[in-house]
Amino acid sequence: MVGIQGLGGIPEPAPDRPSNVKDRRRDDSQTTVGKDDVLISSEAQAAARLQQLVQVAKQEPDVRNERVEAARQALEQGNYKKPEVVEAVAKKLSQLLG
Repeated sequence: MVGIQGLGGIPEPAPDRPSNVKDRRRDDSQTTVGKDDVLISSEAQAAARLQQLVQVAKQEPDVRNERVEAARQALEQGNYKKPEVVEAVAKKLSQLLG
């Protein structure tokens, strides 16, 4: 294509890249036709997992305040520092997480 050398003393705009550089986007799109990939960021994956957990939590029964208060008092009194209590809590957590 032949460019205009300027009109009325205004020079022709310069191209964004040299004319001898290939358009890589055009070349890449031609080689990946038929290949659709989706990359989901770790942040988006974590947000999706959090949303799943929120939905599960909404399906669980309401918090029993008397149990929460009993646990709070036991923590303040140091009852959970006993080895047999720590072992029982660890077993229960491993069942819930496992």
